[in-house]
Amino acid sequence: MNLAALIAALVAQYVYPPPERAPLAAFYGRMCLSASKRLNAGDRNSGILAYGVLVVAVLVPAGLVAALAASIHGFLLLTLDALVLFASLRFLRTTANLGAIERSLRDGDDAAASRRLAQWQGEAAAADDAGATARLAAEHGLREAHHGTFAILFWYVVLPGPLGAILYPLTQRAARLWELGDDPDEREFGWFAARAFAFLDWIPQRLTAFVFAIVGDFEDALFCWRSQAAQWLRPGEGIILASGAGALGVRLGEPLAHGDAIVDRPSLGTGEAAGEEALASLEGMLWRSLVLWLAAFLLLAAYSVS
Repeated sequence: MNLAALIAALVAQYVYPPPERAPLAAFYGRMCLSASKRLNAGDRNSGILAYGVLVVAVLVPAGLVAALAASIHGFLLLTLDALVLFASLRFLRTTANLGAIERSLRDGDDAAASRRLAQWQGEAAAADDAGATARLAAEHGLREAHHGTFAILFWYVVLPGPLGAILYPLTQRAARLWELGDDPDEREFGWFAARAFAFLDWIPQRLTAFVFAIVGDFEDALFCWRSQAAQWLRPGEGIILASGAGALGVRLGEPLAHGDAIVDRPSLGTGEAAGEEALASLEGMLWRSLVLWLAAFLLLAAYSVS
């Protein structure tokens, strides 16, 4: 069932590409903002309450619908799972953006590549030269592949029905939105959501990094993971970036010119700095990673039948 729903969702995304601003992600954002507006008292206790209310308000109805679908017919549950995965996964969007940026860089249109990266990130590009754009695109591609595909697939396997595919992106959205306040009280409100997301992401981060090592340069990926990830601003994110860079045999991170200032960033990976050719290699690595996930789903399906 899980494998069938995943394949159906990916095929549907290929035939009917979802919009850049996915409605389900927008719904999560509205729910997070509504919970913050009503319950934010500027302290950790209110943040704990808001996160609990948010999860209950979203997951309980989803669980009831899934249980009702399963009680009527298994095909209805499969359809529900496929719909949630269709609205949640960002794999094809990630590879499409990487491909578009790589083609623009290969054609020498650095400005178009920078614009595409800015549109993909949802913020102004930090640099517009080809090398920096390629590095930033590779970094964002690794993040998106993890947060938008592989971590969701992990929790989809762990929790029943579509609940895992809902809980992970919902918690990520809350953690990101509630940590953006400049006021220290606002950050206190988002403390628990950030801890909840770190808990949910702990195993998926390491699993994604290990999958990158399997489908890429295994030795370099593990070496970079162990020796470089902790240097990154977000060490958990550093695990994904360091392992991905090592698996590709390229360097990511490194200082970045931003206007008249230089943003100091540690170096991740090995070999030459990532260029447009690294984006094509990254696309291939992501597809191999997805195939490995599909194989794991197949084994789980075979085990459940036996």
